[in-house]
Amino acid sequence: FNIELIKDIRNIGFDVITRYMFGKNIAKLNIIKKIYTWSEFQVIERSFNFGVRTHNKNVRLYGCQFFLNYDVYFNSYVEDIDFLHKTAFHEVLVNGKYYLKDKKLIKYKTGIGLRYSNVFLFSDKVVFKDIILLGSYMESDTRYMLDCVSSFDKVLFKSHPVIDNCKFKNLNKNIISTDDNIYELFKTAAIVISTASGSAVEAVTCGIPVIIVASQNNLTANPMDDYGKGKVWDIAFSKDDVMRLYNSLINFRRENIDEVMKIASWYKDNFFVEPTEKN
Repeated sequence: FNIELIKDIRNIGFDVITRYMFGKNIAKLNIIKKIYTWSEFQVIERSFNFGVRTHNKNVRLYGCQFFLNYDVYFNSYVEDIDFLHKTAFHEVLVNGKYYLKDKKLIKYKTGIGLRYSNVFLFSDKVVFKDIILLGSYMESDTRYMLDCVSSFDKVLFKSHPVIDNCKFKNLNKNIISTDDNIYELFKTAAIVISTASGSAVEAVTCGIPVIIVASQNNLTANPMDDYGKGKVWDIAFSKDDVMRLYNSLINFRRENIDEVMKIASWYKDNFFVEPTEKN
């Protein structure tokens, strides 16, 4: 670990220095009292915050983490020690109460992830017939998932928004590529298969079973809580696991619809905040 920290020093980028300079210059503008920043708490954010906080004590910094986070995204969690080093925000606004942290120096509060508004508009009248594969921004993980569904008769595949569909040419005949909105796909979804995608949480919130395919060469970015595991979602470590979990999750939903919807409501209540005028 220590060796890797030393190696990491060489990766300092010009954009990190310019963000610090930008923060320093912003701090000189006395008309600015609050700054809201989209936050994954990466180095460019830390250097900007440091530039502001070391040159103006009166500016209030807010980090907006309006996304569905993962335990393995270690960099995104803002700690009190970061605040002491003047690289952190004063407040962190998160997508739902599930992500609230109890810190002494930094305030965590819920905010509004407007892009998830469809969670609260989706009808639970789903026609359960299609297998939906949602691609990851990690191309290698997506390719492995595509290989894992070769035994199904038909799969609808939607690539991750930041990945060009052209990278996934010559798909198996049973895989149909689509650009439809995920909530249109959810209307006919029997199950969703994914990895490193917050859309898995959205699917469960809509009462749709989910299989998370574990990464073969990295830490698995799984956005789910343990609640509901084995009932509305589970994790597959091999191609054989995918088929096995498909059958078990489909059967559980068929026989325990009330419990599935109870779990779905829990995810909606904990991972999202409804974008009402008051909120």
